[in-house]
Amino acid sequence: MVAESNAAEAAEEKVNILIVDDRSDKLLGYEVVLAELNQNLVRATSGTAALRCLLKQDFAVILLDVNMPGMDGFETAALIRQRGRSETTPIIFISAVNDTENHVSRGYSLGAVDYILTPVVPEILRAKIAVFVDLFKKTEQIKRQAEERTRFLQEQAARAEAELRQEQLGFLAEASNVLAGSLEYQDTFENLARLVVPRLADLCVIHLIDAKTGLREVAAAHDEASGDTGIAKAAELLSSSDAAKQVASRVVETAKSDMLCEFKSAALSTLFDRTEDQQVMRELGACSLIAVPIRARERVLGSITMINTTPLRPCGPNELSLVEELAQRAALALENAGLYTAAQQARTEAERANLAKDQFLAMLSHESRTPLTPVLNSVLALEHEEELSAEGRASLEMIRRNVELEARLIDDLLDLTRISKGKVQLNREIVDGHSLLRTALEICQADVDQKHLDLTLNLGARDVQLQADPARLQQIFWNLIKNAVKFTPKGGRVMITTGNDESGAFRVEIADSGMGIDADSLPKIFNAFEQGERTRLGGLGLGLAITKALVERHKGSISAESAGRNQGAKFTVVLPLSRQKSGGKMSTAAPSFDNRQSMRILLVEDHEDTNRSLTNLLRRRGYAVQSANNVQSALDLAATEQFDVLVSDIGLPDGSGIDLMQTLHATHPLIGIALTGFGMEDDIQRSQKVGFEHHLVKPVDLNRLDALIQTAAQTRGATALPSAP
Repeated sequence: MVAESNAAEAAEEKVNILIVDDRSDKLLGYEVVLAELNQNLVRATSGTAALRCLLKQDFAVILLDVNMPGMDGFETAALIRQRGRSETTPIIFISAVNDTENHVSRGYSLGAVDYILTPVVPEILRAKIAVFVDLFKKTEQIKRQAEERTRFLQEQAARAEAELRQEQLGFLAEASNVLAGSLEYQDTFENLARLVVPRLADLCVIHLIDAKTGLREVAAAHDEASGDTGIAKAAELLSSSDAAKQVASRVVETAKSDMLCEFKSAALSTLFDRTEDQQVMRELGACSLIAVPIRARERVLGSITMINTTPLRPCGPNELSLVEELAQRAALALENAGLYTAAQQARTEAERANLAKDQFLAMLSHESRTPLTPVLNSVLALEHEEELSAEGRASLEMIRRNVELEARLIDDLLDLTRISKGKVQLNREIVDGHSLLRTALEICQADVDQKHLDLTLNLGARDVQLQADPARLQQIFWNLIKNAVKFTPKGGRVMITTGNDESGAFRVEIADSGMGIDADSLPKIFNAFEQGERTRLGGLGLGLAITKALVERHKGSISAESAGRNQGAKFTVVLPLSRQKSGGKMSTAAPSFDNRQSMRILLVEDHEDTNRSLTNLLRRRGYAVQSANNVQSALDLAATEQFDVLVSDIGLPDGSGIDLMQTLHATHPLIGIALTGFGMEDDIQRSQKVGFEHHLVKPVDLNRLDALIQTAAQTRGATALPSAP
């Protein structure tokens, strides 16, 4: 209906008729004759004027006078024919000269459709002009219809192309989801092959380059849901041949796509060098093939090969472009899978290295601590000798102090591991900040005296009651004082000042006149293994990192100041006061118990010196001690005698103290105290899980061990026994 309406409108439109004559009276006469046609009549009084009219519009017919001054009708017609838009416009010559043979032949040679002599018969002229008007209208109508048809076909093609592109984008989006669905590339490409079939192809094979085996097939799929036995046989034939691998090898080597849309013999030979592979393609009934490289960052990782056995499947640039886009996304997924695998391997390696480090530190701790225990025990025993001279007693105190310092250095390594894992445990109690500060200073006093340092101690704080772990707080003070002494040259100054800040918190400042800290190192001074220029004086670079972590665990803060190299340094620690009130003071002496109980102790220790010294010291304190040096001898003793307490090393020659505790605890309850050089958090947790109530790290504090035994005795109400000899 729309086309018919457009045709009707075109038929009703007026067309242009050009009348060319140099006489105005004749122009008027022609207008009168042609007025009945009801069209647009355009007048021109010369050939030049006629040409100008033709530049502005098109005409259905031109009525052209032959005899005109200047440019006659024939010359005008010749120029009209030279213009592309008017070379087919009908021209009717009108002439008063009766030289028919010459004029008519010349007129027709210029493309005229008619030659009329004057006087003109009006009816004949109207009839002839009407024919060309009608012809022009029909021609224009046909042109419009052709244009409309062309536009319609173009719109249809554009719509179809848009729908196809939308479908392709949807497929690519679905493929991206499949590719991102797993970081295991085997599953990823199997899912991708199943997505390609049957959407894009009847058969799909994906190859990847393996560093060890070269090019190998990682996924293949065919349309199983169709029930087409021919496709199933084709898939079986393809998997049993090397044809697909040959195509993949070519694509991988050239890094260029291959497309074969017609499986003729000449075309097959361009893709397959071997006749057996060409024969496989023929037996498959293959109609088309597209193979593209999987390429990432100028490196070819593999290929995707698609084969169609259905003749109606499209094969062309659009399909090739789609598969190449799919291959790019597959390359990205493959890279992501590789990065994930590398990250997993790196993580596993890091965990393995971290575990090895922890095991090394644990073994280092055990092997370093074990020899210290008999030394410390012997010193403690000798210190109680009444006949000991003052000089000898001072020497023993020095030995004990340095053995304890050596144990603390070992603890620094373990503390770093605990801090990094967030496993530092604090045993809080009400403590006197000044008392702990003095104790820490006493440990460093020998070094202060040796370097003849000018030590100033100004304990100005009035509120010194803190809720803290006394051992850890003393460790904080000792680390800072030790650093000040260490980095101050002989004859220098060390100043220790305490006070309460505006909020009432306990504030400790430890300043020195030593080598100072340069501006670049100052922001990193609390990082592990960071000492800047101070490293040349030795040390692990762990003390300040551990100190900062311990201060923060006490909900305090620590800061460092220095004017620069050789300008000294000042460290400031601020700790919150305890909200609880306590009239007592922290005591480092051996705890006293009323009605001391003489417990029956089974001591298991494979280090001979430690076993002997610890047995003697415990017996001196009134305990009945039986000693063993391995698991079996301990079990033999336990089979003939009952014990209240098991004090056992963890690492034994023929087993573990953990196994021993489990075995003994199963027969009758007894107090378990692990005594070992293994002090990692995992070691403590393992010992507690099997029944050890306490875990003491070597070198053992005999007072601490005695206190634990007596506390357990009073809690359990053990029976007092006579002391062993």
